[in-house]
Amino acid sequence: MTQLHPVRCTDDSITAHQNSHVSSFRLTIPKDARELIISVILALSVLTNLWLWSKLHDADKDIQTQIWLRDDALTKFQQGPFADMKAHVIALELNYNQEKHK
Repeated sequence: MTQLHPVRCTDDSITAHQNSHVSSFRLTIPKDARELIISVILALSVLTNLWLWSKLHDADKDIQTQIWLRDDALTKFQQGPFADMKAHVIALELNYNQEKHK
């Protein structure tokens, strides 16, 4: 068993066995003010892009739902219980026009 010590950090030790793969992931926080400001701006940009994408996705789903409801309502109206209403309206208009011209 071999102990490997990273150059920059004395607290972290990595244990490696013979013929094994060792992967180490280290997340460091920026130390100077310029790097800190840039990282905060980058993080805010990523969060803003994710928020805008979710709003765009929701708006697209709302539009698709409205189109589906409109098409579905029109189909249900044309084929549902009011399907024969068109014939009744036309018949009433013809009767009204005939009585009007008498």
